[in-house]
Amino acid sequence: MRIRDVFIWMALLAAFPSEAAEFKITGSVFEKGIRKPIPGAVIKLQGSQLSAVTDQQGHYSIVVSGLQHFALSAEKPGEFSLSVQELDRVAQDASVNFYLEPLFKMDEVVVVSQRSQDRVSKTVISGKELNRVAGTSGDPLAGLQTLPGVVASNNGNAPAVRGSGPGDNAYYVDSLPVNKVFHSVGISVFNADLISDFNLYSAAFAPRYANVTGAVIDVALRNPRTDRLGGKVNVNMLGADALVEGPVSDDQSFYFAARRSYIDLLVKQVEQNGITLQIPNYSDYQGKYIKKLNATDRLTFHMQGATDTLSLNVGGNSDLAKKQPVLAGNIALSDAYTMQALVWDAALSDAANNKLALEHRVSDATTSAASAGNLYLAQEDWMVREYATLALNEGHELALGANVTQIHFAVDANAKNATCTQFNPSCDLTSATQQQLHERFISNGWDTSAQDRKRIASDVTLVTGVRYSYEDYLYRSYTEPRIGIEWETSPQTLITAGWGRHNQMPPAQQVARVFGNPNLDHLRADHSVLGIQHKLDDLWSVKAETYYKKFSNLVVDDPQLNYVNGASGSAYGLEMLVKKDSGEQMSGWFSLSLSRSERRNDITGQTFRFELDQPVNAKLVNSYKLNDDWTLDTTWTAHSGTPYTPINGTSGTYADGRPIPNYATVNSGTLPFYHRLDVRLERKLLKDTYKLNWYFELNNIYQQQNIVGYTYDPTYTVKKPVYPFVLPISFGVQAEF
Repeated sequence: MRIRDVFIWMALLAAFPSEAAEFKITGSVFEKGIRKPIPGAVIKLQGSQLSAVTDQQGHYSIVVSGLQHFALSAEKPGEFSLSVQELDRVAQDASVNFYLEPLFKMDEVVVVSQRSQDRVSKTVISGKELNRVAGTSGDPLAGLQTLPGVVASNNGNAPAVRGSGPGDNAYYVDSLPVNKVFHSVGISVFNADLISDFNLYSAAFAPRYANVTGAVIDVALRNPRTDRLGGKVNVNMLGADALVEGPVSDDQSFYFAARRSYIDLLVKQVEQNGITLQIPNYSDYQGKYIKKLNATDRLTFHMQGATDTLSLNVGGNSDLAKKQPVLAGNIALSDAYTMQALVWDAALSDAANNKLALEHRVSDATTSAASAGNLYLAQEDWMVREYATLALNEGHELALGANVTQIHFAVDANAKNATCTQFNPSCDLTSATQQQLHERFISNGWDTSAQDRKRIASDVTLVTGVRYSYEDYLYRSYTEPRIGIEWETSPQTLITAGWGRHNQMPPAQQVARVFGNPNLDHLRADHSVLGIQHKLDDLWSVKAETYYKKFSNLVVDDPQLNYVNGASGSAYGLEMLVKKDSGEQMSGWFSLSLSRSERRNDITGQTFRFELDQPVNAKLVNSYKLNDDWTLDTTWTAHSGTPYTPINGTSGTYADGRPIPNYATVNSGTLPFYHRLDVRLERKLLKDTYKLNWYFELNNIYQQQNIVGYTYDPTYTVKKPVYPFVLPISFGVQAEF
């Protein structure tokens, strides 16, 4: 071919466009903010017929020609919005991800699981509902105080329920008993994002719950997410926490959360009235690891831990040092708690399920109180817990439980032994006898329980149960019957009634050798309850209950034996709960309690009001969605004044010359009416790969000067009111990714 012909062919070829190179665009389509894969989304090349559809993992792949400029779109018609991304010329394979918003942003519907069929005197509420209660800084356990029959104690957020004290309650987490629930600053030890729901049993609870005469608070922690690895970071006024969770494989997943306070890193100490307080610090963690063995069985590993430290210096010229000279100087307190447990959930058959748990708990606490002495207490618990449910036939279920425990105690004490109880306010630490105890011992115990649920009529279920327990420290055994009835008078109305007998070991100090009385009996309580609940529609419900509790074997101080079982008591009342569930613009609840709680010293015959008796207690909790992003929450709390014991001057002097306060009759005084309003504003921000939430609270918004007690000068002639410490503002920021 001649050279001229070559140039002619080259010119002819140049006159026609060549075929453009092809490149592959791959990527994924996620729901905006939470990165949840969207299957079935349609990917299109704008201006052409090219398209692709995402698979179950949200992935897609589409082939395009090398163009100077083009646009890809993604949408899921009828469910997620359209998103368009414009790209310059693609010279090689590329990756493009899309983040779509739902077309319809429905109000959040909080689904509360029924983990137990028992319905006698039970209140079920979700963690999400409680952690947005205004005035709680997002702590769900603090939100429990807005439920009927629950009152705040004078020491932190540990609640008192229906005339029982905070120490009379039992706490279970994922069906496992736990030792430490609250930090020294009053907040709970749990990450709020992990709490699924609460079952609050206020009276006559099932026989599977051990060593409790007050109420049972059964907390369920949610399972780890299984779709992807993710996490949350939260910072609020008191501390910061982080959570990471996700799948390890198709049949394994985990989460781990940790938190620490940081105020002590910014402010070292504060001084008031001659007392210098080192800012306390706390930390905690929770973890869960789940392995699915098959479609019905799984193994779960639980771990929890929490620590607290607190120290202060009491100046010699402070009022406290003048009233209690042995407290002048440095005071330090610290405690730590850890728990590990392995739980096997198994379906033995279509009609039988079994839960077997091995749990290990360790607690230790150290107290150094100036010249009042030192105390070290360590406790290690081992427990094997078995619980099985058997469906005998339609409407008939049998539940069987057993626990075997072994507790290792270590006590090193050299301290003043002031035998203080609620029955004797004139408890002086300085003049108390110095005692020593250095002891190591092991205590064993076991119990069995059985509960039978049988539908005896088309609308009536009879619940009977019994519990038998034994422990070899006080060498006590108890048989405790329970009975309940559930009558569904209509699909919307349920009437319940129950009675139960319960027992509880006295506090460790009261049964310890030297410092207490190792011959004490267990505390006893009989519960009776009658209730009705009615569902007005899909969202509104109303519940009312009346109850009576009778207490016996309560502990009073004794000059020879330190303590004896010499007191009794009673509590009775009427409660109402009106609740609107989430699902519309407004949700919340109103609770009202009318009650009376008394204690009686059977040795002296003296009867008085219980220290946390609040005859009228009302709470109004409201959550209002201003729009898709903003929510306004309010909490109004009001209750009649709690009792206190007045001091009427002095009655002589102690051996060291200090005045002896002259106490009036126990709890014969009444504090003023208490009320406050808290407001919370929450904002949600949605980004492509993360969500950002923040809240701001105004607490006690109208600055009510509530009085929670009185303090006296060293001569007991000047009386001053004590006001609660309330953070006027609180805020928090959370990032979820």
